[in-house]
Amino acid sequence: MGFCSGDCLKGCFCNGKNLLTILTVVGILCGIALGITLRSIREDEWTPRECVYVKFLGEIFLRMLNALVIPLITSSLVSAIGSLNTKISGRIGFRAVVYYTVTTICAVVLGIILVIAIHPGHLSKKYEGERIDHLNVTTADTLMDLFRLGEQKQIFT
Repeated sequence: MGFCSGDCLKGCFCNGKNLLTILTVVGILCGIALGITLRSIREDEWTPRECVYVKFLGEIFLRMLNALVIPLITSSLVSAIGSLNTKISGRIGFRAVVYYTVTTICAVVLGIILVIAIHPGHLSKKYEGERIDHLNVTTADTLMDLFRLGEQKQIFT
């Protein structure tokens, strides 16, 4: 049996080939719905502590994603290049270096443009006058720091 049984849309959703795409779209839609719900559930703004908690979950998610994607890409490239002959490998290697160089230059130019336009690191006018004289560290902050420091940032880079 596949993902579903019966006559549901005749092979569009049931064949398993589109399952990853469908689940990805469903995950994106759930994330959008969760974001809209969390944003509209309160009339007042989020406190900085609540923002830290949400940011922590995002950091952990991105670290897990990096820990999965980098080894998959590296092993796929090594096995693909290893199965080619040397003449084709040389041509593909040259194209890969050119592609990497061009995309890196584009990323640097885009980064410079965005830094000039956005000015990251500058406080907004709302928080400009505020200053934190003391930091109230809670148990949750300590546990999040232990979890962050207990794992490697990037294993393969």
